[in-house]
Amino acid sequence: MDTALLGEQIKRREWDRIGLFLGSGLAFWLVTFLILIILSASPPVSTFEQAWMALGSARQAEANIYADDEFRAARKNWEQAIQAWARENRKLFFRRDFQKAFELAKATRLQARKAESVAAVKRDSLQFAAVASLAFVRQKVDEFKTQFNQVPVAAGLRKKFVVGELLMMESELAFNREDFWLSTRKVRLAEALVGSAGADATKFLRAYLLKVPEWQRWAAEAVAWSEQQNAAAIVVDKMAYRCYVYVAGKKRAEYPIELSPRWLGHKRQKGDNATPEGHYYVIKKKSLRNTTYYKALEINYPNESDREQFLRAKAQGELPRHAQIGGLIQIHGDGGKGMNWTSGCVALRNQDMDEIFDLAIVGTRVTIVGALKTPPALEQNSIISAQKLNGANHHPASSK
Repeated sequence: MDTALLGEQIKRREWDRIGLFLGSGLAFWLVTFLILIILSASPPVSTFEQAWMALGSARQAEANIYADDEFRAARKNWEQAIQAWARENRKLFFRRDFQKAFELAKATRLQARKAESVAAVKRDSLQFAAVASLAFVRQKVDEFKTQFNQVPVAAGLRKKFVVGELLMMESELAFNREDFWLSTRKVRLAEALVGSAGADATKFLRAYLLKVPEWQRWAAEAVAWSEQQNAAAIVVDKMAYRCYVYVAGKKRAEYPIELSPRWLGHKRQKGDNATPEGHYYVIKKKSLRNTTYYKALEINYPNESDREQFLRAKAQGELPRHAQIGGLIQIHGDGGKGMNWTSGCVALRNQDMDEIFDLAIVGTRVTIVGALKTPPALEQNSIISAQKLNGANHHPASSK
């Protein structure tokens, strides 16, 4: 046999062996690869879908508002589950293990369902709380308006009340939108402001009204003077917005009055627009030619007691050095405007002014008081007891 041909055959046999070896090796690795694919972990798609749907259902139930802690815990589990899945995806497929991602997705689903359940309970609870709180604040607002609508309380207190009332209205709007969390939050702020304004205003007025027994004595003295002198006497009740006229100790007439916007309290100085409180008498009767108003009765403010109070307040630094005591306080016509508008005087309707003008003379006694009785809502045991001790629980005219 040709040597060359024999060498060629030997080479061919070697290559056949190599080919057989490589073929069998490739088949081995191919089978191994297929086995690894079959045995490799699959991502927990179904569990992730359930977790995502549970989160959506919880959000729809507003768990992010009413069960914030529980919902945030569910969201945290979800984010960690996504991160765990992503970490496994970065590995070789046969080294992946989605068990951690599965557990986190499962925890997400359970936590989201819990958040939804808690949200439903809290939402119902807040709805009930909002209803109760709104009813309470509305009552307080109505009480404040009733007690202080025509009382010149401090501007700061009035502003606090107005802000509280606006918050109450915002709470009502939120409630109508079924945003019970915001409604409850707003109404609690409203309750704090309205309650604080009401409490402070009530405290101030109660302190002011501690003088009611004294003012009742003043009015009773004026009525007694009218009876003794067989003359007319005028009693002005600022808080009641009433002017009473007595003749020979008997009540002859009662008129509605208007005051200044800052009538509460005794007049202290010129320009404070307050109406004085005390015993006075008419010093001038002014007809159309002598007054800018329809008719007027000028009183002797300031009297000796007013001057003493003014000088004492100035000496104690309660008034500025340049303060003046003021004057020209009158009972005059041109009233009936339906609001407080004077600069410290007492205004009557013209037809009422005609009657009181005819009854009064120079020297007619005029007694001006803050109030003749304490409004029921502002009564305290101490005030009531003081009134009983002084025997002044009734209008001065009722004893006549």
